[in-house]
Amino acid sequence: MSCYKQSEKQTVVNKPSKLLYWLLVPLANLIAKILFGFRVHKDQSIKQIKGPFVAIGTHSCTMDVAFMMLAMMPHPLNIVCGRDVFTWKPVKPILSKAGLIPISQFEADLYSIRLMKKAVMKGCSLSLFPEGKRSIDGRNLHYLSPSLAKLIKFLDVPIVMCHNNGGYCVSPRWSKAKRRGKVLQDTKLLFTAEQIRSMSVGEIYKKLREEFSYNDNLYQKEHHLRIKCKKPALGLHYLLYKCPKCGAEYQMESTENELRCTACGNTAIVNEYGEIVAKEGGVAYSRLDIWYDFEKEAVREEIAKPDFFISKPVSWKINDPETNIYHEKGEGELYINTEEIGFRGKDHNGEVRTLRIALKGLHTIVQKVDEAIDLTIDGVINRFYFKENKFSAKYNLIVEEYFRKMHGLDE
Repeated sequence: MSCYKQSEKQTVVNKPSKLLYWLLVPLANLIAKILFGFRVHKDQSIKQIKGPFVAIGTHSCTMDVAFMMLAMMPHPLNIVCGRDVFTWKPVKPILSKAGLIPISQFEADLYSIRLMKKAVMKGCSLSLFPEGKRSIDGRNLHYLSPSLAKLIKFLDVPIVMCHNNGGYCVSPRWSKAKRRGKVLQDTKLLFTAEQIRSMSVGEIYKKLREEFSYNDNLYQKEHHLRIKCKKPALGLHYLLYKCPKCGAEYQMESTENELRCTACGNTAIVNEYGEIVAKEGGVAYSRLDIWYDFEKEAVREEIAKPDFFISKPVSWKINDPETNIYHEKGEGELYINTEEIGFRGKDHNGEVRTLRIALKGLHTIVQKVDEAIDLTIDGVINRFYFKENKFSAKYNLIVEEYFRKMHGLDE
C-alpha cells in the first residue's frame, strides 16, 4: 500500500512527539545560528495565547519550516505539507511521530481542511505556508487566494504571522552555490480568536494581503546585507533569461560571478550584496527583481496578442506516489494558448494522449530548476521536462500573467 493511500485514511492528527521535537529543534537552532546568524524578533503577545493556534508564513526559502519551528518554541507545530513529502525516505521513519498533515498544491483539498479542523479542536497548533511554493524572485507570490481568509474563519483560533528577512538571500531557488548570511525571523500575533470572529472574510483577506508582501532583494539593499558566496551568479540565467540589451531570450549564461548574453556579448557582474552591475558597454538591471519585472512586461506584451501561442517539445513523466519516483510516460508538446495550458503527444504504447488545464483557474504552476514543470490533474502529478533544457521560468510567467489578465489583476 502506498504512503499516499495511507495518508488518505488518516482521520486524526496527533501532536508531534516531544522526544523527537526536543532532539531535532535544538540541533536545527545551533545550525541556523552558525550558518545564518539566525535571530528571532518575537511579539511578546504570542506568549499570552492560550490553547492551539495556527502559524502562517511566507515561503521564501527551503528553511522556512525550520525557522518557523525555532521561532515558535516551546510550542510544537503540526506541519501542513505537500503530499509528496510523505514519500520522502528521510521522512518515512518519523511519519507517525511528526504529526504531519498532507495537502494538495493549488487545488481545493477538503480532506486536508477537515484534518486541520480536527487537529486544532484536539489542541494541536499548525504550521501552514499558504503560498504553496517557494518564492522564485525573492518576493511574495503574485496572488493570495481568498480561500485562506475563509479557512482562518473556519479554524477559529489565533493566527501568528512569520516571515524571515534574508531567507531568500541565503537560499534563492536558482542558486547552485553555498551561501551564508544573516537571517532575522519576524514573528507576531496577527489575529486573536476574538478578532477573527468579529471580522468579515473580506476584512481578514485585506489584512492578509498586506502581510504577505515582501521583497528580500530590497531588504538586502536597504540593510547592505552581505551574502558570503564564491559563486553569487551561478544558476541565475534560469530566472533572468532575457537580455536587456538585444532582447534575445534564453541566450543568457551564468558563471561564478557573471551573466553573459551569447547573442550580443552583453555582460554583467553579480556581487555579494545582490547588486548587478553591467560591464563597460553593457546593459543590466541593478537588482534581480527589477530584471524579472522587465521579463514580466515582455510576457504581458506577448499574451496581449489575440493569437498568442507557444509550444515546446517535452518528455512526459508521472509520479508514483508509493515511491515518489517519476516514470517515463511519453513525449509530445507542452503548449499554452489563450485559454489553456496542455500537453499533446503519445505515450510509450503509441496512443495519442492529451492533457489540459484552463488558465482562468490556475494562478501559478510548480516549476523545477532542472527545467521542468508539474501539472496536477485528477490527483496525478504530471511532470514535463523541456527537451531544450529551458523555458520553465517563462512558462510560469505566462500562466501567472494570463491569470492576472483574465481576472483584472494587471498592475
